[in-house]
Amino acid sequence: MDSNPERMYLHTGEEPLFWQRPDAPAGVYGSAAPPPALRPFVERIHFGREWVDPAHPVAERVLPDGGVHLILNLGDPPSVPGSDGAASVAVGARCEPSIIHMAGRVEHVTVTLRPGGVAALLGIPAGELAARDVPLDALWGPRAAEAVERLRPTPPTLQRAAAMEAVLLDVLAARAARPEPAAAEAVRMIERARGRIRVRALAAALGIGERRLEQIFHRHVGLSPKAVCRIARFRSVVALLQREPERAWSDLAYEGGFYDQSHLVNEFQALAGLAPGEFRERGCGFFQDASVDVE
Repeated sequence: MDSNPERMYLHTGEEPLFWQRPDAPAGVYGSAAPPPALRPFVERIHFGREWVDPAHPVAERVLPDGGVHLILNLGDPPSVPGSDGAASVAVGARCEPSIIHMAGRVEHVTVTLRPGGVAALLGIPAGELAARDVPLDALWGPRAAEAVERLRPTPPTLQRAAAMEAVLLDVLAARAARPEPAAAEAVRMIERARGRIRVRALAAALGIGERRLEQIFHRHVGLSPKAVCRIARFRSVVALLQREPERAWSDLAYEGGFYDQSHLVNEFQALAGLAPGEFRERGCGFFQDASVDVE
């Protein structure tokens, strides 16, 4: 085995997909759908805990999903190149992978925000977070440390997800935030089309101009409509690859809406940091953890 194991993580929408080594450390992972009051702003709350031998650290390649995430760390802080090492961060939307190095007690709660959730819960346009990891205390002030202290006594179960829900509801109540339906609907349309929709057609379907659409995406999504389409096409191919791992790349490129196979290769290099062949050969296939889940 490689002395420096790496695993991959991609949130594809309905379920998380892990590409992981068979000798990976065991852990507890789960997720919960938020209550109705949070659903316009929050897609899902994830929680996890595992032990990684410090003598054998693990790198996790997190592939872009187009979303913004809040990560509240309860264990030993992971090492993220280019980050200042803050324990809890808001991770902006991006079009490149992030590499996280983990060792020791790995324990965290991650909140995946919906379009509109950034402005509502963090008070800034999503575009200001693009491709950045911002310490949560810079956005929430003392509330960030208070949230960690509320989470820490809870076990990594749905009880911890409920504690995170309470924190988020408190933030929303203080901000009197409202959802942005146009942003959410635009992203849903892109996902339904698997990224195969033009910006002009998207704006027309929403009954707004292209400039207004760009403004909505800057404030509520954090990426341009074209960038979100790129990620949607990539994720659709990864989902196809999971179902049909032996499928020819030329077929995947055609079905995924890429111009040709070289276009697909370039996008895999940009979005995953790997050539398609290397992406497929990493590890021993997709691994879905036995997570707790509740709707």
